[in-house]
Amino acid sequence: MRVVPGAILLAVATILAAPVFTRAEPVKSTDVSTVILSVSPRTVRWATVYKHPDPAGHDPYYHVEVIEKEQGSPPWQFKRLAAHLVVTADALDRSRLRQKAKTYFYKDLEFRIAHRAWRTQPLIQRGTGVCRTTILECVGAAGNRRS
Repeated sequence: MRVVPGAILLAVATILAAPVFTRAEPVKSTDVSTVILSVSPRTVRWATVYKHPDPAGHDPYYHVEVIEKEQGSPPWQFKRLAAHLVVTADALDRSRLRQKAKTYFYKDLEFRIAHRAWRTQPLIQRGTGVCRTTILECVGAAGNRRS
């Protein structure tokens, strides 16, 4: 019988009702950034940038999640306009407002699932779903943009 070392630790911790710790990598503040897309008196839209271009890995794009939130509403009330959007550097720059707005960071589970699905596609197929204009145009929410 082969015994897995982690299984022994889990069993002992469960029996003793002690917490089980797993190794976690710290998130660097440069790994995730926010780009304001539009601000109106009622709504803020932003992109959370999770993945930066990696030419060595044949991925020259930014990977973002797009959020819309009514100003003044509770943090848990928001609309996800895109769980995962692939964007060129030019499109990201054209989408960026210099205006400041309050944003929130939401769990990235939906982003990770969609990004993983995108990575498994063949390279040619991946290239067809890339946003090359602006993020709001690509998600169909180009109205209400204010500089």
